[in-house]
Amino acid sequence: MAKVAIVTDSTVQVPSEHFAGLPISIIPMHITWGETSYRDGVDINSEDFFKKLKTAKDLPHTSQIPAHDFFVLYKELLEKGYEILSIHISGKVSNALEAGRNAAIELGATDKIALLDSRTGSAAMAFQVIGAARAAASGAPLTECLRIAEKIRDKVHIYFIPGALDSLYRGGRIGGAAAFLGSVLKILPILETKEGIIGAVERVRTMRRAMQRLVELCEQRVDGCSKISLAGLYADIPELAEQLLAMLREKIGPERISQVFTTTISPALAVHIGPGSVGLAAMYCAD
Repeated sequence: MAKVAIVTDSTVQVPSEHFAGLPISIIPMHITWGETSYRDGVDINSEDFFKKLKTAKDLPHTSQIPAHDFFVLYKELLEKGYEILSIHISGKVSNALEAGRNAAIELGATDKIALLDSRTGSAAMAFQVIGAARAAASGAPLTECLRIAEKIRDKVHIYFIPGALDSLYRGGRIGGAAAFLGSVLKILPILETKEGIIGAVERVRTMRRAMQRLVELCEQRVDGCSKISLAGLYADIPELAEQLLAMLREKIGPERISQVFTTTISPALAVHIGPGSVGLAAMYCAD
């Protein structure tokens, strides 16, 4: 029976203990800053990213993951006897899936490598990765690991408040109308990732109200579910994520929460949403 390894990209960003002992490999996204290229989470972490951002003259931008990076990792895992489930950030905002697919074709191993578009990123993708990896660790075949990840994909969601809407607009990650309202009228948008696309849910005028409304939306999303996993996401202010989690915990009751953690947003995502960003990711009724 073939072993299964899970490959994902560095936008997954969860505390390392949640991946401990699981067959998970992370391929770094690439960030270009001036004349220097950084591997996300390897050459630069979130703390260093925001420190550098305060004084940098040039703004960073993400660049494509070379298919060669996938080729090298896939080849290594295949030679160790693994089949591979590769789960990545939405194909509508990144080329990671395409690069992985090209590498699988080049290796002549499309029968041993399955690729899944998470249709999201960050902790919502992490829930898919962890679920599939736990199945793989228990001996499940590739088809079953893929089925589990797909099931979880349908039961995860992210809401967030960006710290830099103009960055999302410049990067093509959100429509121009939403960017205009946010920057000109000073309205804070609540955004979500839906079917792989970032879009505005609502717009409010204060951070306090935006956080309250984000919690209300998440509460509605998990309504009726008795087992919920939550993640508080933050760019550079962890207290904001902790506050969101505390507010939601009070509304839905701690007994319904089976897993909870806070995590930074990876530098590759922070390039687009900026300092001050905060959000919640939830996995609900996935069992």
